[in-house]
Amino acid sequence: MKRYDTFKFRETYRDIAMEYVDYKHSLGFKYSYAEQSKVNSMLDFIYANSKSNPILALQSELVNTYASKKDNESARSLHARQSHIRQFAIFLNLRGVPAYVYPKKLVKITEDFVPYIFTKDEISRILRVADAIGPNKNKFVNTPHIYPAVIRVLYGCGLRVSEALTLKCEHVDLDNGILVIMNGKNNVSRLVPVSESLRQYLFMYDSKVERSRNPYFFPALHNERYSPTTILNQFKKLEKKANISPLSTGKYPRIHDLRHTFSVHALEQMICRGIDPYCSLPILSTYLGHKGIESTEKYLRLTKQYFIDILRFSHQDAEKIFPEV
Repeated sequence: MKRYDTFKFRETYRDIAMEYVDYKHSLGFKYSYAEQSKVNSMLDFIYANSKSNPILALQSELVNTYASKKDNESARSLHARQSHIRQFAIFLNLRGVPAYVYPKKLVKITEDFVPYIFTKDEISRILRVADAIGPNKNKFVNTPHIYPAVIRVLYGCGLRVSEALTLKCEHVDLDNGILVIMNGKNNVSRLVPVSESLRQYLFMYDSKVERSRNPYFFPALHNERYSPTTILNQFKKLEKKANISPLSTGKYPRIHDLRHTFSVHALEQMICRGIDPYCSLPILSTYLGHKGIESTEKYLRLTKQYFIDILRFSHQDAEKIFPEV
């Protein structure tokens, strides 16, 4: 439940790790706790296997070993490791340390990932079990209120988990129903209107939460904010209790799929009101905080399939509504 911003690196390489994190920050990257965790794993490998003197004078053999595919590893995970060690070597060279830089051509990531779109019944079931949550093991009185409110904001506004958890009270205007998202992904700030039903719910939530000067709208203990990992873990438990079926991979849908679900349901609503799908895209793109409309276009394909699979439209009728992307 704690606020996590900086990874606690091992003392052996803490100085160089923090210098690298500061370097990334200076370039404008957020370089989250999760990213720092991956750097920690990389440095663990380097310090355990490097035969160079100094240790960080990375040899090609070491770098290539680290950048090689592990058993059953996805292309995305491998791409991330290759990128991390390449970027770290570039940083070392800038500091005057002769490190081998992994080639720029990293393993390709296929773009065939299809997010899970929750049905409205599944959303209702998840919210019902969330509303039944009691105090946690520390008897934290806010626990029963936090999770149901966070999930409603994620689904009702299409926010990223990090955007919801970093919301401060000063950025939540419940009188006008506006959330101010400060420096979201790609450093994009935006105003996010909320529905009237969600606005009223958040009014009720806000009246029940005990803050003790905690500035965050979803306050944790000790004036901290919730970590995304805490919310993700709780969401998986809620899915199991709500009898959400696991995917073919054996894993449950991700909490980030609430954002995708919001997007598809929002497009569905606009289309049912007679708004042309392509006229809807710029609106949705701005609302989601996308850099460009290209990032939003994928939801047209998902919405078309949603109309066919869930709303029982024929392929012929769906073709009339959705032009080819």
